[in-house]
Amino acid sequence: MRVIAKSVTEAELDDFYGDTITWVVPEWDLEVTPGGEVITLNGTVEQVVAQLRELNPNYDSDFGLDLPSAEDAELLTSLVSEDVASDRLEKRTDFSGRNYICRGRWGNASARAIYSGIRYLRGIGGKPRLPAGPSVCSRVSCSYNAGIQWCNDARQTKELASFGSIADGAQYIDDKCHVGSPGVSGFASGQVFHETDWNVIVWNTPC
Repeated sequence: MRVIAKSVTEAELDDFYGDTITWVVPEWDLEVTPGGEVITLNGTVEQVVAQLRELNPNYDSDFGLDLPSAEDAELLTSLVSEDVASDRLEKRTDFSGRNYICRGRWGNASARAIYSGIRYLRGIGGKPRLPAGPSVCSRVSCSYNAGIQWCNDARQTKELASFGSIADGAQYIDDKCHVGSPGVSGFASGQVFHETDWNVIVWNTPC
């Protein structure tokens, strides 16, 4: 990963956090076609998937992806129910019993946009990696002003098994911090801390 070059959005992030955070652009090492060449793309998961679809219009079907946008509330509701059921069967990154903060200084984000980001992060390949911390962060998903980011507070490089681990943190935040109507019509924001010195934040932020 590379340290971020300032843009309007990152400047806005700095206005919120001050100079306490080092921002890093997420990098993704992915195949464009099954068994094909691995290329490196930069950006949020939504930006990366858009690039992959340009390079391979059949990307979703080639890799068996089902990635609805935040606008498709009915499909998202169905997929969220499937994810809840699969949580009982599939191994997820365990945040149970970990410290978390609901809202705090983070404005609430749309649950449907959060769920969309979670689906994207669980569907795409690659392994997230951040330089040594503390307070080194990367925003890996953002749509409809709902951002999902992760931060490394360890004093050594941190690599996770998959971007799904970050999605698990975002799901935990929604489970604990959801307000308003249940499901995709509600809102959530907050931060959860993993025992191995990294954390996930979900919040309302310009995309």
